Amino acid sequence: MVNIRPWAEEDIDYVFKSISREQWGHSRDDVVRCWRWEPNGCFVAEDEGERVGHVSTIGYGMLGWIGLLVVNPKRRGEGIGTALVQAAVHHLHESGVETIRLEAEESAVPLYKRVGFQEEFDSLRYKGRFHPKKRGQHGAETSVAHGLEEMNDVAAFDSAYFGSNRSDVLADLTQGRGQQCFVAGKREIIGYAMKRRTQDGYWIGPWVCRNPDVAEDLLDAAAGSIDDPKAELRFGFPSLNVGMRKLMEERKMECGAKSVRMYLGNNAHGGRPDRVYGLAAPEIG
Repeated sequence: MVNIRPWAEEDIDYVFKSISREQWGHSRDDVVRCWRWEPNGCFVAEDEGERVGHVSTIGYGMLGWIGLLVVNPKRRGEGIGTALVQAAVHHLHESGVETIRLEAEESAVPLYKRVGFQEEFDSLRYKGRFHPKKRGQHGAETSVAHGLEEMNDVAAFDSAYFGSNRSDVLADLTQGRGQQCFVAGKREIIGYAMKRRTQDGYWIGPWVCRNPDVAEDLLDAAAGSIDDPKAELRFGFPSLNVGMRKLMEERKMECGAKSVRMYLGNNAHGGRPDRVYGLAAPEIG
């Protein structure tokens, strides 16, 4: 019988190796953060002492997120993924969450539907080498956010678009080498974008703006701060954001796989996905 238990610190390397096999581009720090944010809500499946799968959760008040669901390739089709998702859902409900969201790979959509999730919209993935244009070409004044007070202001702006306040997560995402938050607007925030290292380049997100021109200025600021011109940039964003799709095509980014945004429970706390230019990460929204 498969046993589902919370992650322990010694599981971090197993989870990192597992998601590296999936080629999602996550760093080990990404895995550590998920565990640190929700240590009792990240689960490993074991069969006779062998780890055979894992999943993560994170709660933002009434909104929760599920991610990092992977089952060992040789053990797929045995119901292990379903058991892991059910454990994650139970944990979030016990934590008071009323709406649960996730980004599902297309092959996993039937699994999530069996648990009760419904499709909402597609999320697109783009990647490529990026060459920034003139900084601030559209007139948006950008700066790097420093300190907890500035990040709280960013979180307050972000909450209307994301669907809930995630100030602790946003502040944490700015910590570490190569991680920065760029903010547009002098007296009032009109957009922001973060960058952080992946295994082979940088992820741009979360990235939220009021309009495409501001988004482009923020992208140029973030990309312009990267020393390595050969670094690959990765992006993930809701397909509802037509402006971002146009921007990726204009900058000749490569369109890759997509995921399906799904929800369980009340379809609430949805924010404004048409103004989200970059997910923080598929596993945390």
